[in-house]
Amino acid sequence: MDKILLKLVSLLNPMLQKTGVNKDQLNEILRIKLLMDNRRPKTIFGNKKNKSGKPPKSIFSNIMVVILGLMMSFLLFISDRPLAGQTLYFSMFMVMMALTLISDFTTVLIDTRDQFIILPRPVNDRTVAMARFLHVTLYITQIALLQGLPGILLVFFVDGWAAMPVFFIQVVEATLLSVLLVNTVYFILIKLVSPQKFKDIISYVQIAFSVCIFAVYYLVPKLINVSSLKHIDLLSHRWVSFLPPVWIASLNEIVLHAGRANLTILVMAVTGLIFPVIGIWFVAKVLAPGFNRSLAIVSSADGNSNASASTKKQYKTDFRDKLANLVAPDPIENAGFKITWKLAARTREFKMKVFPAFAYVPIYFLYFAFNGKGQSITEKYETMKGNASYIFLIYLSTFVLSTILQNVSQSAKYKSAWVYYALPIDQPGKILAGMYKAIIVLYFIPYCLVLSIATVIIWGPMTINDILLSFCISTIYGMLMALFMVKGLPFSKPIMVKAGGGKMIVSFVILGLIAALGFGHRFLIKWETLIWILIIPMILINWIMFIQYKKQSWDAIELADTDK
Repeated sequence: MDKILLKLVSLLNPMLQKTGVNKDQLNEILRIKLLMDNRRPKTIFGNKKNKSGKPPKSIFSNIMVVILGLMMSFLLFISDRPLAGQTLYFSMFMVMMALTLISDFTTVLIDTRDQFIILPRPVNDRTVAMARFLHVTLYITQIALLQGLPGILLVFFVDGWAAMPVFFIQVVEATLLSVLLVNTVYFILIKLVSPQKFKDIISYVQIAFSVCIFAVYYLVPKLINVSSLKHIDLLSHRWVSFLPPVWIASLNEIVLHAGRANLTILVMAVTGLIFPVIGIWFVAKVLAPGFNRSLAIVSSADGNSNASASTKKQYKTDFRDKLANLVAPDPIENAGFKITWKLAARTREFKMKVFPAFAYVPIYFLYFAFNGKGQSITEKYETMKGNASYIFLIYLSTFVLSTILQNVSQSAKYKSAWVYYALPIDQPGKILAGMYKAIIVLYFIPYCLVLSIATVIIWGPMTINDILLSFCISTIYGMLMALFMVKGLPFSKPIMVKAGGGKMIVSFVILGLIAALGFGHRFLIKWETLIWILIIPMILINWIMFIQYKKQSWDAIELADTDK
């Protein structure tokens, strides 16, 4: 497969040479990069190792990609009109390719090792940049062909043998367009924004993209009546002419259903064919020069090199000090509060794992709230507004609290945690107390406040007592998690793939207890005065557990470290 793909790249050599790319050096760099790729596992389905310590075989990843392609291929038959069905299919196809690019190949595109291995040789800037771009394109093409294989086979049963080569070309089109769009954004960003902002933007794009995929998967089937897509006419909306998936689907209409094609479909089909070629020329001629120089700046930047960044940091430090002094007056607690806030704000791995959880909660809520069949969106909304489903929304926010607590003690740079043990601290529980206060004050309270405002707007001010009680019970859940599941100091442990069996049982017991309290709250919702009264003992329970958590000793922390 690698040899075939390299032969296909050689077809672009005449055009690339005119832009200043050395074709012989380009082909050799690509050959070596593909050889190295075959020696590493794909990360789209995880990077776990087996008992022998070896990475999983790529055959498993390939099978999963084919299964995913099979599920997607049913979109081809969702409408009576092939143009609509193929547009939906290739929209999902391009989304999955873009997600794979962002998850697997962001580090490849901005990898700085070429700066030290290739650039010292007589290799120009354009050749190295195009090697990065085409390397990603060739590797993702192999995944795309596997994902598109079920669709290629299924179209045979609809339009016969002639449809298979056409669909193959469409899969290649979709892949090239996905790679071109994602990488063009990266090329432009690295030239326009500061190094630190570039890294932050990439992280936030990854987070936003994963949330969008999650939302589309859960909410679109609930919000859209799939049967209404059966007779949809895409061409009645002019704006669809600017969508790449429509360009790709138009090729099928021109080749296999020429009798119902028109000039608009012809133009879109031709655009889909020539746009990738023009895009590759644009990347090589305009975006590639200076890319490696910009990349070197990104790799060496620490994010604090300019005066404005320093001023902004100073402002944040002042605000953090005031808030920490107010919430955690004890010096050791104060230190735990500040360390947690600073490291959480700077650690990209933490943000990548935690931030999506904030969006997952309302998505899950809407998924269950709009579960009625045969109803319009307005009817589902009125049904939701007429019941007490907001109770479920507040308790569902414990998912955010649990995610933060499970990740706040883990870090890829955990070896720096020796400083905790070097300091003369007799009560490490105070550091944990400061950490927990930082989580509640900086993350959980603002998030619950946003959910509460939305709840009051939709269901009315009579829900305030329920919001307060559910918040108190949710923080009890957080304290139980902290007491029995999270005893590591802030960012002091290596990243764990999964918890041990004993901790899993404890986690389920705690979750079951909070679920029972939540159902009890739902049962007592009619007694408004009782709800107000119950808030007081819940606050007291929180306070007692926090005092106990604050008394954690070094022995308890070390015992937790050895517990698997």
